Order: sequence, then C-alpha cells, then structure tokens
Amino acid sequence: MSKLILAAVLMLPLHAEMFDLQFERLATALAGLSTPDRSVVDDAVALIRKGENNLALAKLSALNKQSPKNSSLRILTAYTLLRAGDTVGALDNAKQAEASPDGEAYKCWFLAKVAFLTGDTPTCKREIIHAKTHMKNDSAIMADLKSMEKGLAKK
Repeated sequence: MSKLILAAVLMLPLHAEMFDLQFERLATALAGLSTPDRSVVDDAVALIRKGENNLALAKLSALNKQSPKNSSLRILTAYTLLRAGDTVGALDNAKQAEASPDGEAYKCWFLAKVAFLTGDTPTCKREIIHAKTHMKNDSAIMADLKSMEKGLAKK
C-alpha cells in the first residue's frame, strides 16, 4: 500500500501542472504590498512560469514572513510547493490563504483544488460548497468544481 501512496505523490507534480493558476485573481491582496515587495512577487511569478520552483519559493518565503496573512502570497507559495511536489506544504499554505481576511472567493476554489489533488476529501467538499456560493457567475470555475465533485464521487 505504501508503494501506491508513493506513486500517487510522485505523480502529483504532473497533475499540479495540469491546472493553471489565474495570477490576475491574486491582484486584490497583492495590491496591499509595497512596491518593492510587488517587484519581488513579479520576479517569483516569472520563476514559477519558468518552472524554477525552488528559486520562487526562496523569494516567497521572505515575503510570507513579512506579510503572513496575505492570501495571494500564500496561494503563490502553495502553488509553487505543489509544483515542487511538497503536498503537505501546499495544503498548509492553501489553508492559510483561505483563512486570510483579504483576497477574493478564488482562495476557496484554490483550496478545493489543492485539497482535491492531495486527497483531503473533507476540505475539498467544504470548499467546493464555498466556491459554488461565491463564484456562481464564473462558468469556468463552476465547470471545474463540478469536475472535482465527479472525481470525489469516484473515490
């Protein structure tokens, strides 16, 4: 059984890359950062897009220490950790993002997605409900939420 779990974890970065982070949805929470910090975020995003996850994580780590409740920083960190294969860290940061007072409903969808990919079914189900409530006018998000529900039903 542990070989199955290991195989699933090893395959995770492939699945993580199958969904694109909608960087523009992070703008609201990032707007509260200073200009130099936003420049660091821009650098980190460029590194993420190139697949240079460890370098991006180094930049984001410092920012997270300065602004630990910034939901967009946590989402960027979680996404990068997921791409790097650190599912535990990704889920933890996604949960911190969702608990942050700033940001938009996108953080609910993001946590649902990370929870789905990491196998945290209770969190995924809860966040699907939240995202459906707050993002019902976004057809792409709604389609993805329905897809996750179908995937959960198969488990």
